[in-house]
Formats: sequence, C-alpha cells, structure tokens
Amino acid sequence: MATPNTKRKRLIEKSLPPKIESYIPESRLFMQLQALERKLDSKIVRKRLEVQEALGKPVSKKRILRIFVSNLAANQQSAAVPMYDTDAETREAKLDMGEAPSWTLRVEGRLVDPVGATWKTRPPPHKFSEFLNSMVVELDRDPELHTDNVVQWRREAAESDVDGFEIKRRGDEDVRARIMLDIRTATDRFKVSHPLLRELLDIRGTVSKAGFIMKLWQYVKLNGLQDSDDPDHIRCDVGLQQVLGMPSVSFTAIPQMLHVFLTRPDPLVIDYTVRVHSGDFHMGQYAFDMEVEVEESLRQSTGPLVNVQTRQRELGEIESQLALKMQEIHNARSKRDFLRSFSEDPVAFVHRWIDNQTKDLEVILGDRRHALEAALGAIMTADSMVQELSAERKQALEHEATKWLNDSALYDEPWADEAVFHYLSAKTQE
Repeated sequence: MATPNTKRKRLIEKSLPPKIESYIPESRLFMQLQALERKLDSKIVRKRLEVQEALGKPVSKKRILRIFVSNLAANQQSAAVPMYDTDAETREAKLDMGEAPSWTLRVEGRLVDPVGATWKTRPPPHKFSEFLNSMVVELDRDPELHTDNVVQWRREAAESDVDGFEIKRRGDEDVRARIMLDIRTATDRFKVSHPLLRELLDIRGTVSKAGFIMKLWQYVKLNGLQDSDDPDHIRCDVGLQQVLGMPSVSFTAIPQMLHVFLTRPDPLVIDYTVRVHSGDFHMGQYAFDMEVEVEESLRQSTGPLVNVQTRQRELGEIESQLALKMQEIHNARSKRDFLRSFSEDPVAFVHRWIDNQTKDLEVILGDRRHALEAALGAIMTADSMVQELSAERKQALEHEATKWLNDSALYDEPWADEAVFHYLSAKTQE
C-alpha cells in the first residue's frame, strides 16, 4: 500500500509526435530504429521463455554404470568338514545360539566419474536403483529343500532409491546365482524383433519409437519409396514386402504397427557363484560396465545466462533519459504549433483562445455570473483592439452577451451538463 508521501510517477511518451518527419527529416531513422528495437525485444522475450522452459527440463546424458557383485560369509565351517558332517547335537546347539552358517549376496553399482572431473566439476551422485526397473535373482539350489530360490524386486512409485541390494540366506555350500537386471532409461527403448527389418534400417541395439520411425523415414527417402501421387503412401520394395507382407502401406499406419516389430529389450544377465569358503568376503572377478542415460539439470551449467540481467540498471537509465528527451520534443512541438497559429492569424487565435478559456472557467466555477463577465470581457477585449468603447457600446455588448447566454443552443454544448452540476453543487454548499 502506497504511503501519502509516495510520489506517483508520470507516464512519459516514448514515441515521436506525429508528422514530426516534416519538421525533422532525420527522425525517420529514429523511428526505423524503434521498429527494429520492438522486433528485437519480442525475439528476446520469446528466447528468454524458451531458455527458461529448457532450464526446467532435465537433459539426458550418457554415463557409464559400473556394477559390482560380491558376497559375505559368516559362521562357515572348514571346507573339509561341512556342517552337515558334524553330529546332530553340535549342529542344533549352534543353530540355537544363532551361529548358523549363512551368506549374503550383494549387488551394487555406481556411476563412473567423467574423465578429468574434479571435486568441483563432479556431477551430483545417483543411486543404483535409479537405473533399474526390476531385478530378478535365481538361486541354483534344491527346490525341495529351499522354496525361496527366486527373489524379485520391482520399482514402486513411493519407494526410495538405494545404492545396492542384499540377499541373505543360510547355507554352507557354494551357490550359483543368475542376476537379471532390467535397465531403466530416460526414454522407453525397445528391441526390433524382426532380423530383416534390423538389417534394412541398420539398427544396432535398442531404439526408441521416435528413432524407429525416423530410421524408417530415412530408408523410404533414400530408396525413393514415397508414392508420387499420394505422398502419404509408401511403395514397399522387396525387403519391406517380406517384413510387412503388403505391396504398399500408409505412413500414418506405421505407429499402429510398432507393437508388432518392437519388444522389450533383453535384461542384463550376470552369472555369479556365491563362495562361502573363500573368507568372510568374496568379490567377483569382473565388474560390469554398461551405458545408461542420466537426467541432469542445466541450472548448474548455464554459464553467461546467469549474468543476463547485470546491465539492466544501465539500460533503465538510458531509457529514462530517452523518455525525457521525448517529452522535451513533445513540449517543443506544442509550443511551435501555438506560436505558429498565433503568427498566421492573431485576431482569430485570440478569439479562439478566449472562447476556450471562458468555457473552462464556466466548468470550473459553475457560476453564470462569472460566465457573463467572462463573455463580456472576451467581447470587450476583442473589440478594444479596433476602437475605444463608449457607454452605449458597452450597453450594447452587455445586451449581446445576455442574448448569447440565453440562446438555447448554448446549453446544448457538451460541457453544459457538467457546468450545471458544478453550479448546483456551489449553490448547495451556500
């Protein structure tokens, strides 16, 4: 809320007066510069909105995810004396004391830092489960003795991400495990199931739906398969006929046929053997690297975009100075028109000026007496330029002024209603 002492800023015209070009021919260049500035401002606003929208969207970057598989072993007997070879009493006593042999399978992963990254430029860390849709672990154990040989994990919406997974089981024997990882990507990717179609479109690995359609369009354009009479139709060559089973197909029908050619990609399969007699900790011989897509925001690498507004204060001062110059031009033009009109016909100019001042005075004061005196004074002033006024002439002028005020056409003027309102207001206050 503005305080009583707050000064309201006056709006200043920032454009040149009309028809100023006839007085100042060089003003055309300034008006052209203003038009160019308006176009530039509109483009800057549009680009700024595009940049702000882009900054809010994550950008996918390819990184290397390194996966480690290991296991822990606890309370294991020597390999030469398995637990099941001990007597029953000793085995039951150890089980009661919580010393049953067990092992823990661990699956972990982390992103490999980019080459040349330092602690300042290192990207923010990510959890291993962020890159997984699901994980299935199959344990090669006797199903008659163990019913928990299959362990599954699937991503849930409200579940928090973790750096790794652990599976703990009892046992004192080595166990073969098959780990199947369904890798999560920023955009859904699929495998082309038809081998001939993969060869025709030169698709290696997985592809997105948009990428598949783009590959197909490039193949059509390269081989000239687009129908000249109907551009929406494709004339299939021998290879496409074997895949699609038809001589021609509408390009708009291709998206509906994607489910026939695209399937979910195969999971990443890791075979590992849990070893319980190699110490308390055993690490797999190999680590597994794979390429994943990481969503990273651009806000940390905007560069000079952060300093776009640094010179706004200087630009604002220039705009204020330009607006003041524009106001001076408007005032100079008004003064010039005033003096030029007076120089062309002084008498008519004075009459028009007095008439306007008289009407303004009537509206402001709202009193007929003031209007009569103003009208009489206007006529007397105009007539005094020609000759001296006599008493008879003054009476005649008073009669003409009274007749002029009593004229019915006078009260049909646009300002009459407002004048009556002010007159009645003044009388009411008295």
